[in-house]
Amino acid sequence: MSLLVLLLIAVVSLSFLYPRVIGDRFGFILMLPVIAYTAYFYVDWQFAPSLQLIAIVSGGICVGLALLVAGLPMSSPQPRQFVIDSVRGFKQLKKHRNYLFFQVGITCYEELIWRVFLVSTLMLTLPVWAAICISSVLFWTVHTENRPIGWHSLEFFIFAALLGVAYVVTDSVLFVWIVHLTRNVLILSASFYEEHEASLG
Repeated sequence: MSLLVLLLIAVVSLSFLYPRVIGDRFGFILMLPVIAYTAYFYVDWQFAPSLQLIAIVSGGICVGLALLVAGLPMSSPQPRQFVIDSVRGFKQLKKHRNYLFFQVGITCYEELIWRVFLVSTLMLTLPVWAAICISSVLFWTVHTENRPIGWHSLEFFIFAALLGVAYVVTDSVLFVWIVHLTRNVLILSASFYEEHEASLG
């Protein structure tokens, strides 16, 4: 139990101190014991049948897309234009393969910490709703783009809470990872398209 408390303190510290006090490298080193504990105790490593994997991945993509679109009225001043830019930006993704690979890794890292470890650990002593709320607040805190607080901040908190709910309901790190990754890729696609258009003119 004392090990779990130490790991919880590490996650809370990272949530509040990153990136102002704790940098990327130290943050990753700090989270290595958390990830190791999570991978050993909380992740089911049994291989699912291929049809089940296809269903989880395709379901995650659909849910990620739906959550992004549903949140656009809060997070974007021009929701329709954002969707158009996101679709057009898929051509630009090829030029940013390294960053896409980074997103694959960072979203998995985040899900293992703030969903799998944090929600699962907090549920040992707290009601499910409290575990999801705390994990969502800490996940929201570590993302500095939520400040200054605005509608985009509320949308991100709701997204974090829904990821927590999805993890509790499905007990699948793969599902929440794909949901999170889908959202990030669509946002990046729109961003890359806007950068490309700005460079042209």
